[in-house]
Amino acid sequence: MPDDAYATGMPMLDADLRVVMIIIDAMPHRYVDPIRTPRLWEQVTTGGRAPGGGTSLPMSVTYANHAAFVTGADPTTTGIYGNHTWNDREGWISAPKAGPQATTLFDLVADAGGRSVIVVGDHKLIAQMGGARADHHWPLHGWIPDGTPRCEFGYPTDAAVVAATGEINLDADLVLLHLNQPDTTSHLYGPDSQQALARYTSTDAAYGELIDMLGDRWDQTVVITLSDHDQEPVDDRTPVPLVEALAAFQNLTVATEGTGALIHGPVDQNILDSLHAIDGVGGSEQLSDDVWMAWTQPGRAFDDPPIPILGQHGSPRCRTQMAIVSGGHPRAAALARHVERHRPTTLDWAPIVSELLEINDR
Repeated sequence: MPDDAYATGMPMLDADLRVVMIIIDAMPHRYVDPIRTPRLWEQVTTGGRAPGGGTSLPMSVTYANHAAFVTGADPTTTGIYGNHTWNDREGWISAPKAGPQATTLFDLVADAGGRSVIVVGDHKLIAQMGGARADHHWPLHGWIPDGTPRCEFGYPTDAAVVAATGEINLDADLVLLHLNQPDTTSHLYGPDSQQALARYTSTDAAYGELIDMLGDRWDQTVVITLSDHDQEPVDDRTPVPLVEALAAFQNLTVATEGTGALIHGPVDQNILDSLHAIDGVGGSEQLSDDVWMAWTQPGRAFDDPPIPILGQHGSPRCRTQMAIVSGGHPRAAALARHVERHRPTTLDWAPIVSELLEINDR
């Protein structure tokens, strides 16, 4: 049944336009084709996409990119550089614990008197994206309901997201939907494994079910289909010893994130020389005055998980995002042509949605 928020009769921002963002976690741009992912390909051919894909934030990880999708705020403003956020009192903390730390699309829609919905396959994204401000969010308060089907890592399955979405009235100004299982399967088996390839097809079918739910207002809908990052194979499970090697530099604090890592503190040439001398380190980049990132050589990771992880992300090698625009509203075609000519970044989407909904100046 539709939730009570939709029984109020309150007017939407513009009854002739609905923006839907569908984010498929770790869905590779390179595997979107008419055979493997026919429902995604249908949106490509009836709309358009960035030919080379979009570009993630420097750290190709989930939480930083999802926060940026709905805020358009740079990590130098929010402190959300990766799956960790820098806190001057606590150091690196889990990014969902800190939240988006900037005005979100859900805030803007609510402040303008509109309606929004968010349904996610990673329950921590409710906190990370400020989703509790939406008129309807699932899982409620980020807690997975008892009996919800879960993947191997404990997140709601694609089928659970589809089922939850089917119980919601999607007649809203902004709808954000998220499917998570490609990320789980790619971590477990590698992004190019047969298991991952099969998962991409299964998730494509779930995506198609979500698209079908939008049919009653298709002519009034702009659909933006994204992924947050790619993944890369890990064939050497010996962790790159970044934390141990930098332990001698007491003013540095390190947070490892797969094939990428964050370093907070004063980094001089001596530290850089030590960093690049570590076996398995592939490079580094300064992100702000006091934050650097490092990444591994191909096939290596910084982390030492308790179970075999054959796919990871974090490095610049995983920054390519799927970026597709479709829908029946006339503005969908114009936006599709734009992303075909101008490669979008994570930070572009919130301003684009704000402009579509005309809430950027409210």
